[in-house]
Amino acid sequence: MTGEGRRVARAVEAVAAVTAAVGLLALGLPRIAHATWTQIGAVLGSVPVPWFVLLAAVWLAGLWLHTIVLVAALPGLSHRRAFFLNITGSSVSNVVPLGGALGTVVNWWSCRRWGFTTTAFVRWALVTNIWDVLGRLVVPAVALGWFGLEGRGEGDLLLSAGLGSVAALLAAAALTAFLLRTDVGARRLGAAADRLQVRLHRTAGGQEARAVEMRGAIIELVRHAWPRLTAGKLLYAAAQACLLWLCLAAVGTPPAASVVFAAFAVERVLSLAVITPGATGFVEIGMTAYLVRMGADPATAAAGVLLYRFFVIGMEVPVGGALLLAWTMRQTVLRGVRGGTGGRAARAPISTGSDARVR
Repeated sequence: MTGEGRRVARAVEAVAAVTAAVGLLALGLPRIAHATWTQIGAVLGSVPVPWFVLLAAVWLAGLWLHTIVLVAALPGLSHRRAFFLNITGSSVSNVVPLGGALGTVVNWWSCRRWGFTTTAFVRWALVTNIWDVLGRLVVPAVALGWFGLEGRGEGDLLLSAGLGSVAALLAAAALTAFLLRTDVGARRLGAAADRLQVRLHRTAGGQEARAVEMRGAIIELVRHAWPRLTAGKLLYAAAQACLLWLCLAAVGTPPAASVVFAAFAVERVLSLAVITPGATGFVEIGMTAYLVRMGADPATAAAGVLLYRFFVIGMEVPVGGALLLAWTMRQTVLRGVRGGTGGRAARAPISTGSDARVR
């Protein structure tokens, strides 16, 4: 396929994904919730302004807590820059299907401008993604245990999701351990990449050696950073679960805390479906269906879920986009200044002596 053909195909895929997301929300959500958009809109319109201020503060606090993970995975990265990477990468990822790859490219570009090597960035991306997937799979298992302690018998849907997530968690943990414990997994991945590179570009790869080197770097990082990586993920998940509870409280009386956390677990699993931008449509329908099934008022449940998704998905797009635009304009100005001084202006060094610094 030619370059033009690939661009057309990507455009068609993006339009189809956005259309699917809109269709799922517009048609599927009212049907699942057994409430009209007029009823849902009336509930949302009744939320006082102070509630929005509180929700925005909790949302921002959650994003800041997540910087603990990002800083731990990239020595030399500040919390301010980690916040920038988090929200700008998400702003790109949330507007296109399979946007995670594009968001990663945006983050790589930023890190390179700050003086980090590509190797350090790849290690950062791999480690944070591993912890993200494992974290998303842990939440349903915790919700299942919570329901078990309360003696709830109506959680058969959660039981299936919880058992499935436990199985997936064990499989993901086993695969991760296999790839990191010995060189075998890394060599096989690198050899496969070498064969693909030779087939596509007719050039020698060298990816096998790089994969082995990367494995060693990841092990060294995880050995020292796993407590902060885990604590950051737990705190971030707690902040988002709290945000969901507050969103449901803002539109009415929220269900029991265990039910809200179970709905959050549903969101964690369904958000892995990247068919639509930000898994939009699938997540809202799944969360609303679960809350209604557990006895929540249909219009209130749908409104609370939409309010929650407005912050965790919708707000990231304009805020992250604005920050990325301002940063890009500033970099353009700085390049012009450096060019005007004959390239004498040096890039500010990273403040730590980590191996992430460009030498």
